[in-house]
Amino acid sequence: MKYLGINIQKYVKKNKTIRYIFALTVLLSVFSCDSLLDVDTPQNIVVDRNVWSNAQTLRTAVNGLYTRNLLSNTLYYYALPFYLTVITDDAYHTSTSYDDLRYNAYTPTNTYTAYFWSYPYQSIFLSNDLITNLSSTSLIEENEKQHYIGEAKYFRAYSYFILSSLFGDVPLIESTKIMETTLQPRVAKETIVQFIIQDLKDVEIALSDSDNPKTKVTKAAASALLARNYLYHEEWKNAEDKANEVITTSGYVLEESLDNVFLRSSKESIFQTSSSGTWSSYIDRVYFANLAVNKSYLLITDDFANSFEAGDLRKTKWFTTVSSVLHPYKYKRTASSSAGAAEDFVSLRLAEQYLIRAEARAQQGKLTGADGALADLNAIRKRAGLPNLSETLTKAQVLLQVEKERRSELFTEEIHRWWDLVRTGRVDAVLGAFPDKKWVSYRALFPVPEIELNKNKNLTQNPGYGTIK
Repeated sequence: MKYLGINIQKYVKKNKTIRYIFALTVLLSVFSCDSLLDVDTPQNIVVDRNVWSNAQTLRTAVNGLYTRNLLSNTLYYYALPFYLTVITDDAYHTSTSYDDLRYNAYTPTNTYTAYFWSYPYQSIFLSNDLITNLSSTSLIEENEKQHYIGEAKYFRAYSYFILSSLFGDVPLIESTKIMETTLQPRVAKETIVQFIIQDLKDVEIALSDSDNPKTKVTKAAASALLARNYLYHEEWKNAEDKANEVITTSGYVLEESLDNVFLRSSKESIFQTSSSGTWSSYIDRVYFANLAVNKSYLLITDDFANSFEAGDLRKTKWFTTVSSVLHPYKYKRTASSSAGAAEDFVSLRLAEQYLIRAEARAQQGKLTGADGALADLNAIRKRAGLPNLSETLTKAQVLLQVEKERRSELFTEEIHRWWDLVRTGRVDAVLGAFPDKKWVSYRALFPVPEIELNKNKNLTQNPGYGTIK
């Protein structure tokens, strides 16, 4: 049997720890085109149930959750910003291989949009397996068990966030039983959102007394992601309260210097993927930097470059010029020999929570004063070397300023620009202003991959993309 081109049976026999991790992760073929919901999947499953035979191997399996999600699943160290930033007005690829993304011409057969269906479901399947087996085990104490279940639920919640944000309605999978999952229909996005929110609330409780480092799931990480989901779901008061909780009680603070934000030692980072000892050629550096700068794959559009105010330090600190063109430069160690402190890939950081709280407050008409939206925006602007905003701005003007600050602050972190344009209903106005994109409204949702439709007769396609004949 081969997995990622490796003869697993030969390899895992040599290493007991690896054997237990592979026993879980081989549930699916990570980079193949086979669907998680595919009825043919059982022939590829090699599950060593000895994983659940003693506490030591059980704990190894939980560590495998991180190995699988943070190292094997590229959502957590480069895929979202590298592939999908180009669907916005922020950047473009030098390679024509990504033109269907750049010009918003993706179809149900597009390889890259299909990744963002298969990768999350792979993570969901693994989380479900752990949750099911941990729930029934008596090998460890209840507190430890709930702690591990909480970590698994975080990854499941994040995966459903990606799916619902990109595709809208998607199948809700809570099982690992193939015959129960293979023909699941899509359910309403609202149902998925409520499922995400409940999972994250469970994580907050399970990890309330955890001493996990920020390279693992923490209560603060769950709260930060919950604040984002509340904002996207337009629960303004809940979004404000949850972001405020993270800002005031988590112990994280805004870094004073932009130079320190993406370092491993950052006081602002809430959840990050460690690059320490990850790959022999990428130790202490982030793979995204290699793609964006060293290989010159990702370039910034003139529109984005020209959108920065004069004196904005983010333009000078977080970009670099290669062959007269701007490239993202938040991560600076493009080679293992690069000078500078160690960097980790950041998934959640405190600046986003300030921007969430600002938007939520603005939506509630809280514009000025210590508890107003402008105070939060000015905290972000101060670090960027910019003056305070005028207190005479209207609610509509403040919300546009939130959009602008989010674009300037969060570019090439996940795909905040895309999510912001879609969720606020601004995508038609913004992308429609670029004739080369040939923008049409239905592309605000990605097409369900054709390969999934062919395997599951109960799946439906998003409007505008046609049907399988």
